[in-house]
Amino acid sequence: MKTTSNYKLIISIIATVCLLFLPVFFDLYYLTIYYIAVVILIPIVIFRLIREEKVDQRFYKRWDKARDKGFWINVILEGGRSLFIMTVILCFSQLVGNGRTPFGIVSELSNSALTWFFLLFLIVFSFLNGIVMWYENEKRYNRIQNNNR
Repeated sequence: MKTTSNYKLIISIIATVCLLFLPVFFDLYYLTIYYIAVVILIPIVIFRLIREEKVDQRFYKRWDKARDKGFWINVILEGGRSLFIMTVILCFSQLVGNGRTPFGIVSELSNSALTWFFLLFLIVFSFLNGIVMWYENEKRYNRIQNNNR
């Protein structure tokens, strides 16, 4: 388990360095917003790495209650969560990378067939992600349960 934590730490450090030096290689709009987001992200990652056991125990308790709701409710909740996260990441990357605001994106794409196709793709992908997350959460739950025995 300790080597897994070391690998996670190394990958996190490499990803952080890449995020910090990304503006050197690419022209980005709103550098201040980008660096604020990166600086906020760094302590979150460090906190999760340091307190991994506590995070697992909290997950165990929450998933024990959530799995009682059933498969489809959790798929819909996880799918909605992933749709929200993908939308936020997409809007943030368009804002920082291309200087487009969310309202600007919607106004440019409002009447095209590509917009509806993209929206349908996001919804289907989110639904599939909800199904995958059910099985991943079950696998993590069972792993934590076996480690506690």
